[in-house]
Amino acid sequence: MKVLVTGFGPFDRFGTNPTEELVRSLAASGDHIRCLVLPVVYGKASEVLMTQLKDQRPDLTVSFGLNPTIGHIALEELAVNLRASEVPDNSGRTASEEPIDPKGPLALRSLLPLRRMMTRLREEGIPCKLSYSAGVYLCNEVFYTLTRWCIEKGRLGGFVHIPLSSELVASDRTLSGSSSLPAGTLLKAGKLILEEAESTIR
Repeated sequence: MKVLVTGFGPFDRFGTNPTEELVRSLAASGDHIRCLVLPVVYGKASEVLMTQLKDQRPDLTVSFGLNPTIGHIALEELAVNLRASEVPDNSGRTASEEPIDPKGPLALRSLLPLRRMMTRLREEGIPCKLSYSAGVYLCNEVFYTLTRWCIEKGRLGGFVHIPLSSELVASDRTLSGSSSLPAGTLLKAGKLILEEAESTIR
């Protein structure tokens, strides 16, 4: 089985992105897992992702993104065909209600077994919720691009938002008081998510 996990590099005011550390740690935990760190740039993130999907043709792909406003794991249900954000990407570009793919459907649903994942994480004491909006920034763009490819190729994939790591919050005074989870808990959550997804393929 081939598994691809993706995260993002630093962006906005976050000089360190916990998703990058997470996917590198997940890749180190299994020989069948590869990781990819995506640029926080509209269009470029999808382009880099598609290149790797076509090259590696993974059976399972789970993309992780940072949501600094939450203190739990958010399993994303829906990707929408829309870019719209006042926050610029790393190239300085903002987007205003433009489609990701002018010919694509308005929304796509995650292919991951989200409810099983939620149950498993909660049983392990990890706070987790289903989410019905991945926003309209780069995370949603990657989620939409990935899901469309998976549907076309008959593969499994989806998107998960994670909070800040407690270690990052402790090391950055500007993040004091932010919701977070320990890096070890984020890694455990990532492993459980992959286990549940892999079990649907075997």
